[in-house]
Amino acid sequence: MVLHHTDQTVISYRFADVCQAHTLRYPNPFSPHVISSDIIERGWDSEGKIFKTSRLVLKRGTLPSWAPRGIVEKSETWVLEQSVLDVFGGEMVVCSRNLDHRIVMEVIERLSIRARGEVCDATTSVQVTSSWGFHLVRKRIEHYGVSRFQRQGKTARLGLDMTIQILQPNSSLREKLLDGERLNYPPVTPSSAVAARLQALRARAKANKQRISALLQRGNSDTEPQHGNEGMSKEEEAELKELETEYGLVSESSHESSSVDTPPSMRRWFWWWRWHLGQSPQPDQTSNVNLDSPRTHTNVSSAGRCS
Repeated sequence: MVLHHTDQTVISYRFADVCQAHTLRYPNPFSPHVISSDIIERGWDSEGKIFKTSRLVLKRGTLPSWAPRGIVEKSETWVLEQSVLDVFGGEMVVCSRNLDHRIVMEVIERLSIRARGEVCDATTSVQVTSSWGFHLVRKRIEHYGVSRFQRQGKTARLGLDMTIQILQPNSSLREKLLDGERLNYPPVTPSSAVAARLQALRARAKANKQRISALLQRGNSDTEPQHGNEGMSKEEEAELKELETEYGLVSESSHESSSVDTPPSMRRWFWWWRWHLGQSPQPDQTSNVNLDSPRTHTNVSSAGRCS
């Protein structure tokens, strides 16, 4: 199974500014998952109209909570990014794909930027394929890849906008960025929309934990307590974890004890079984077999066999 997703947007900057910023966008505070970015090949074609660039990017990822343990050896992955810039035609096409972990999830992205007057039309498409595990696991991995692509696309746009602003002629950081110097970016805080989403996810996580605790406290009751919110999905749990990691926030669940109090009924059953299993077996008064003798036990087993 292969999942496809396409996004279209308008970038309110000139084509030349967008192409330059896209080339110099790493590092930026909106892409903390990017560890390194190295250009391995760059040059013009024979006619001098097409400029091609090949870049190797090392990215760090996070696994969702539902992912099987040991599904990948390490969280880092190498991504090959190849761009083709048609200066005279006013179009740039960027294709990227991961070079490892391709059995678990292979992600192929394609970005097309076209000049349209003083703005640009950008079309981003992604193809996610998984060959790991059975059908339901592969389907879930592919849906997770698409949802992660949608979330990261928003922060990638913020990083591109910041780079465009730095490259403006009146910016004091323009020359440092063009010279390849490392910039001291201020710490990034979530935007109003992202902060609202983060707050909503944390509220759902707290309500979900309270719901599970209430179910355990009720013991064997057949009636389920009524709550306004449904259970939190695995995709929402992964999104919450990724947002907290991206902005360096401490998970609220880490402040609370991960253990859940055992209901009294479960504790009573536990001690009753422990007492019952610890009792010495009493010999049957109707039988002359001594259960304390290992030899007698063997004879009993032999007597039970079919001749």
